[in-house]
Amino acid sequence: MTRWTTASDGRSERTASNSTASQGVPPTAGGPAGSGAAARTTPAQWARTLARGTVPGTLHLPRTTRGEGEHLPGAATGRGARRGETRTESLPVTHLTDAHGDLLLLLERGAALHERLQELGAQAGDLGVPVVLDVLDVPPGQASLPRARLTVTGWVLPVPAADERRVAQAAASARPLGALLDVGRTQQLWRLEVGEVRVTTPQGVHVVGDEEVTTATPDPLYETEDVVVAHLETHHGDELVGWVLRTLPLEAARAVREVSVVGADRHGLDVLCTIGASTTVLRAAFDIPVRGEEELPAALCRLFDCPCARHESLAGAHR
Repeated sequence: MTRWTTASDGRSERTASNSTASQGVPPTAGGPAGSGAAARTTPAQWARTLARGTVPGTLHLPRTTRGEGEHLPGAATGRGARRGETRTESLPVTHLTDAHGDLLLLLERGAALHERLQELGAQAGDLGVPVVLDVLDVPPGQASLPRARLTVTGWVLPVPAADERRVAQAAASARPLGALLDVGRTQQLWRLEVGEVRVTTPQGVHVVGDEEVTTATPDPLYETEDVVVAHLETHHGDELVGWVLRTLPLEAARAVREVSVVGADRHGLDVLCTIGASTTVLRAAFDIPVRGEEELPAALCRLFDCPCARHESLAGAHR
């Protein structure tokens, strides 16, 4: 069983209308030499980041055979809904980790997914229901491409009623959610025992081992990335443009028409540039990975070569 240790920071919520993408994760364009080779989030770090539940997931259930016209509310539809054909049921799910890093599902009693898991659980018994949890990264901005996709294969079992409140409290200490207060009444917790973890990035599909995931940490900026990007766009536009013009070759710099931030993580920023009729993404790498939002102002000052970067006491005030 895979155990992940989860940090307790993070405040904001992201939402995704559909956390699956049949076309996979498209690659992100690289910048010029020297800007695209910077440190980036590793597959293990992506696994830890997406497992926290900032972005809702999709739970894929075992294939079943249903009669004509029979359909599970909220599940994906298709040709498999016809009489006698098998289909895979896929429903949105709230997932999170407890204080020890174990994956949990938070289900509303009586909802479609809860009812179906109870039905399948009665058939599976102590073996648990085989499932696949699918979580697609949702970067800031509607035009941004997904950067990673987490796929966890395993088995789910309900947390015993006698343990639900204790597990809910442990989960709340890792990431507070209001719905955890209703566990034991309108909400129920299920535990996901992990069989395999895969992370898809622009570099390919990675099978992430237990030790890799255990030693990784969630990205400290992910939950507030939307706020960070909006702040950069609003208050640091001139610094961003200046960095881009210094980074690009002279001919390309002269053709720059638009600059915007499309991503921020502990290692740096992804900066989308429109150059003439084409676009490219430059990597603005921090000299030192940030461990939290409180370290971001100083990192930005050093990145943009602000005068206050030479005076640590002033860097924190540059927001």
